[in-house]
Amino acid sequence: MKMFSKAAALGTTAMLAGLVGATGAYAQIEQITVTSQKREQTLQEVPIAVSVVQAETLENSQIVDAIDLQSVVPSLRVSQLERSSNATFIIRGQGNGANNPGIEPSVAVYIDGVFRSRAGTALSDLNDIERIEVLRGPQSTLFGKNATAGVVSIITEAPQFEYGGSAEITLGNFNSIITRGSFTGPLSDNLAFSVSGSMNQRDGYYENLGPAGDFNDRDRWSLRGQLLYTPSDTFSLRVIADHDEINEACCGTDRLLDGPAGPVLRGLLGGQTSAGAGFNYEIATDFANENRIENSGISAQADWSLSDTLSLSSITSYRMYEDYIDYEGDFTTLELLGANVRGLDVDTFSQEFRLTGEWGDRAFFLLGAYYSTEDMTVDDSRLYGSDTRAYVDILTGGALGGLEAATGFAPGSFFADGGGTTFTAEQSDEQFQIFSQIDFNLTDRLVFTAGLAYFESEKEVDFLNVVRTNPFSDLNLVEVGLGSFLANAGVNPADPVAVGAFAAANPAVFGAFVNASTTFNAVALANGGVDVGGVIVDPVTGLPLANPLLDFFALGLQPLGALTPFPNSVEDGRTSDSDTPYTVRLAYDATDRTNVYASFSRGFKASSWNLTPDTRPNSSDIAALRAAGELAADNALGAPTIVNTAEALGVAGNQRFARPEITETFEIGFKTRFDWGSLDVAYFDQTITDFQSSVFQGAGFAVINAGEQSANGLEFDSVIEPPSIEGLTFTLSGIWMDAEYDDFQGAPVVSGGAVDLADGVQDGTGDLSGQAVAGIPEFAGSFGVEYTRQLSFGELMLRGDWQYESEVRLLENLPESISRQVSTVNASIGLNFNNGVETLLWARNLNEDEYYTSGFPTTLQSGSFSVYPNQPRTYGLTVRTNF
Repeated sequence: MKMFSKAAALGTTAMLAGLVGATGAYAQIEQITVTSQKREQTLQEVPIAVSVVQAETLENSQIVDAIDLQSVVPSLRVSQLERSSNATFIIRGQGNGANNPGIEPSVAVYIDGVFRSRAGTALSDLNDIERIEVLRGPQSTLFGKNATAGVVSIITEAPQFEYGGSAEITLGNFNSIITRGSFTGPLSDNLAFSVSGSMNQRDGYYENLGPAGDFNDRDRWSLRGQLLYTPSDTFSLRVIADHDEINEACCGTDRLLDGPAGPVLRGLLGGQTSAGAGFNYEIATDFANENRIENSGISAQADWSLSDTLSLSSITSYRMYEDYIDYEGDFTTLELLGANVRGLDVDTFSQEFRLTGEWGDRAFFLLGAYYSTEDMTVDDSRLYGSDTRAYVDILTGGALGGLEAATGFAPGSFFADGGGTTFTAEQSDEQFQIFSQIDFNLTDRLVFTAGLAYFESEKEVDFLNVVRTNPFSDLNLVEVGLGSFLANAGVNPADPVAVGAFAAANPAVFGAFVNASTTFNAVALANGGVDVGGVIVDPVTGLPLANPLLDFFALGLQPLGALTPFPNSVEDGRTSDSDTPYTVRLAYDATDRTNVYASFSRGFKASSWNLTPDTRPNSSDIAALRAAGELAADNALGAPTIVNTAEALGVAGNQRFARPEITETFEIGFKTRFDWGSLDVAYFDQTITDFQSSVFQGAGFAVINAGEQSANGLEFDSVIEPPSIEGLTFTLSGIWMDAEYDDFQGAPVVSGGAVDLADGVQDGTGDLSGQAVAGIPEFAGSFGVEYTRQLSFGELMLRGDWQYESEVRLLENLPESISRQVSTVNASIGLNFNNGVETLLWARNLNEDEYYTSGFPTTLQSGSFSVYPNQPRTYGLTVRTNF
């Protein structure tokens, strides 16, 4: 395969496929075959929104992994977060999953027909790829419960019955070295093989000012072997085995906004923090992140031609995935967090059958069945370090000792070195699906398509070996007051003698709480509060209005809630979901080169569990759990009426699981071809009910269903080859999109650390109904130009592309001032010599564009916000030979 060729000029969308009998400049262009409907069709005749990226485009643009793929598909976004394996695929503004292992993705990623259930399993280097298909909109009818937003389907090169291969090396800045190779050929007349591999190494471009090493390096390798057996014209068997590993320190962050904790960390404790705004690519940590991934599997695809009009296919797969991370999560040279370890072990088996055929000369049908089982184990340990207690004591004015005494805990109990939360979570997931689709030719030009599926998903979750050794996290600071302190200290608040004795023995503690209570109570009473048993409450909500201890919570010092193990007497740890996704569509060939279509699709994603230490019982289960004596918080202060402070204040989310997610999309579009180009346009109107939101809040996750999210947009893909200039090709793709929350109450929003005493609710919870969805730009586009010219010694290729995204707020739980805008230029120059040697000089982010890919509230540092900057300019030289 040539590194660049005429086919590469098709660029992002390969829009010139399907020109049977075309005239003019495109008469010789080869049709491009896609399998977006699980059967071979040309791109032109597929009446859905699909972008195709050819191998030549990947090579000419130096697109090495799936994260770079978004630079040539504007509707796709891939966000890299705090570790190498943590990436979220988003199509048309919809996507989730990644860092919370129980939240399944809304964009399904397939490699050679096998579903990859976790994003980390799809992030190995793109090597020996034939093409990548990006299907936009719900695809649940044919691709299952994880395709409510769309599908990314990666197809690798099959073994060939002629000997051949390639070898390449890339040298780039940051001491980057990438080597790749592949070899294929026959073992017999009906058995062929192929083997391919790659190694990718690079120094970190994020300088560490602390004692640990640099961040954002590359250290990964992959190996794939295939066998293709074709004993007859009616049967073929393709077996693929692969293994890849990643061992990297990722990912660097910038402290964009520095809250009140910053001066304490730096001035009073002598620590260093990461750089602020300015894209300095500097971080300061006491140790480097460690991210190790091992990903392997084997699959077998068998295809039978049962007759001239009927065929049967089977895909069997078994995959193993291990992901270990030791993450420096406080982003300082101090040890605020000690162990911050998460391990993920996933074993997945899947089996799919498909029967396809023609029904007379009027219809084509597909019937299929899919079964999978997945066993996942999560080992999680988040412990405080040797500097945590001193840090918290400074923030709270030295109140920890008094608070321990008042609540009956031994000195040093709160924020002790090594205290925190550890647990093991196990999840089993069994699903079964039957699916079908029929394309019926109403006339020679009008096709009616109907697709219907039924699936069941059964999940069972166990939280095991739960150990909690920081009792401060279990305190309900809403209810704890002077009376509670006295009672828990064994003192009767109504006995003046007992109270006086306690005050004499603990003058500082007693005086501080009396003074604070008097001050806050006076303010609360003046604002209309009502005294109920010595607690000033809002007469409407009944929530306390005066509680100085809420400052502890406002400072972000209870990042992990009271983790109640389950299954228990109330929660069985199981979800059972079933649904019938469907698609209906009309497609009409207006001319031999133009077709139009209209469709309506329903996508469905099953319940997703919150497998992080911030998971909590549903509100309706709390009373029953308390009656059974199974609440983790009960061992702290008797039996508080709410689990802990966060639950009492109504802070967003943190549910056990998110209910099923439903996507309904209406779409109309057309595809047209002409002698010097092509144009595809699609308009869509999309509604997501119960979107599964999983938002990182600094240490744990707020998991909650958004009531309803809607979006409408217009996409276009075009290719132009001016007939007057041979070898010149322009590609232009884009999407206009308007997305908003129709209903999203109790949403995780900006938390600056304050508690509004008017209603007792922390400002980390809000109502986003009617507001635009953060992170979705109004417009995103890609413009590319490529010129090829024959020379006496070979062929010259010049290529450039520009990616643009309009400015948009980055995330809802970050300040509105933190936004993202993209304007990135990539370029390459290639020479294809007649002797088979190819060279490519390339640069990505040539103009050093600067933007943030994502962000989060900084762990244990309320009021501080950190962001992930994009990758700086990279460049290099690739030399390749084909044989």
